[in-house]
Amino acid sequence: MIGTQQLSVPRHLVEKLEVAATVFWLLYFLDINIPPPIPPGAINALSYPAVALLVALHWKQVAYVATRNIPLLLFLALAMFSTVWSADLDSTLDISRGLLRTFLFGAYFTARYRLKEQMQILVWVIGLAALLSLLVCIGVPGYGIGEQGWQGIFPYKNYMGRAMVLGGILLVTLALNNWQNWFYWMGFGLTFFLAIVSQSSTSVLLLILLLAQMPLYGLVKQQYRVRVILLSLACVIFSGILMIVVAQQETILVDILGEGTSFNGRTPIWTLVIDVVTQNRPWFGYGYGGFWTSDAGAHVIANTWASDAGIRDNFNAHSVYIEMFAYLGIIGSIFYALVFINAAIKGMVLLFARKQLEYFWLYQFLMFITLASLADVGLGVSATNAYGILSIAACLSISLEYQRLQKKQLPRKIAEITA
Repeated sequence: MIGTQQLSVPRHLVEKLEVAATVFWLLYFLDINIPPPIPPGAINALSYPAVALLVALHWKQVAYVATRNIPLLLFLALAMFSTVWSADLDSTLDISRGLLRTFLFGAYFTARYRLKEQMQILVWVIGLAALLSLLVCIGVPGYGIGEQGWQGIFPYKNYMGRAMVLGGILLVTLALNNWQNWFYWMGFGLTFFLAIVSQSSTSVLLLILLLAQMPLYGLVKQQYRVRVILLSLACVIFSGILMIVVAQQETILVDILGEGTSFNGRTPIWTLVIDVVTQNRPWFGYGYGGFWTSDAGAHVIANTWASDAGIRDNFNAHSVYIEMFAYLGIIGSIFYALVFINAAIKGMVLLFARKQLEYFWLYQFLMFITLASLADVGLGVSATNAYGILSIAACLSISLEYQRLQKKQLPRKIAEITA
């Protein structure tokens, strides 16, 4: 753990306060529903100086860590620079400011805490969210239970569902090295229960897919030849399951999950967004956060179920990838893809080279973000919430650890050549 700067108060007290502040702000950035009379706007405004203070405590380390991932910096620069061509300058400036805060928090989180510490802090964050959600659903059902399912301390069932999926996968991952730890299994049981009662079908499906990948950690730890055979077999089995899912998508989506083959009305939105952006601004889009308040965004809203529902603002594409295309066009989508491709390749190298649990967690987290982004927004490095903070921290952590791995392996390779 990178040491804190010397202050006039005891170092251990500063560290504990930092951890408490980090847990608090990550919990807030999970998009929880702030009850009245607390003004959400005031807390959001307070987050800017709070994050600035945390960064200032370790500014040299944060500056170093923040520059370790070039694809991430290029994407962020493009998003910020999109104010030049944005269809809604005010919206782009506002969301870009939030993105900068997210990036700085993610860089601070990486610089301040090792991977194992990051995982433990996230356990506290999700654990508090799960426990508070259970309590409000039981004690204040009017606040915690919506018309379509349990939502806990979140504004909508899908928000609670995806938070519980993330927590559940983290807790099972930690339990892989300590099967007798009842705390992890009780926590997983709670998050699994809340994911089910949220009635968020996408979250349940995502949880099943990610749990199915847990045996991969055991395969990674096997000897080379055995690992290749087992991984090949796993790929064949996974491909077979995927083919069955695709072939039976109507039965799964309609009869079991109750979504419908249009993914609950998402595909008409995706089709319209792609058509509008392709015809008008295919290369750079409408600016980061500038699409839905433009004429093109109004056209999409007017010609989908959003119009019948009376939605006029705060709408989205219900897919991070489609949303990114609308905001930053083909160029932005390529930059965004490069961020995750870079992280995925380096992450796999780290996992196979070191075979440690924290690198398997990074793999699972990247899979969570990649799959959840297919049919939801507010995820990935473009998000201005806890998922954005964690995504940026994951990408920076991977780059940092990969750099350390290269420094360790290079002298060994030189010695082998000169021997």
